Amino acid sequence: MDFKNKTATQVSDDPVNKKDGVIIPVDIRFSDTDANGHVFFGNYFTLFDTAFLKYLKIIGYSFNRFLQNNLNFYYVEAKSQYKSSVKFDDELYIKVHVDHLGKTSFTIKFEAMNKTSNSLAALGHIVAVVVDQKTEKPSAIPIEFIEALGRVGL
Repeated sequence: MDFKNKTATQVSDDPVNKKDGVIIPVDIRFSDTDANGHVFFGNYFTLFDTAFLKYLKIIGYSFNRFLQNNLNFYYVEAKSQYKSSVKFDDELYIKVHVDHLGKTSFTIKFEAMNKTSNSLAALGHIVAVVVDQKTEKPSAIPIEFIEALGRVGL
């Protein structure tokens, strides 16, 4: 996807019906970079998490909705694949979508694009398991969450 000529409002407004994911702008802080001057590889997990939490708000089922239903979710697997450098103050956009739903788990896919250089920066995924807050045992994915995902094309 070519991000060179997109503005933040173009990529973040009205995410409904974007079948291939919701695009989230993410700020690159100086603290995200390493001694080489680019984003430290482990920080992509934090950037992915930040983008996913924004995604939840956009689809209308924020993290607080899980908590209000006495649920939580734990990240049980995470993978990131470096593609190209991102530096402090580069404009980064992360395309987010839920790729797979199980009974108690879901997989979130990420594609990080550096708008400044117009290059793919990283790919990744996180597997999350929904758990009961008190017992910490796996719990069924809330139907309202599934419905919210359906509105953005899962």
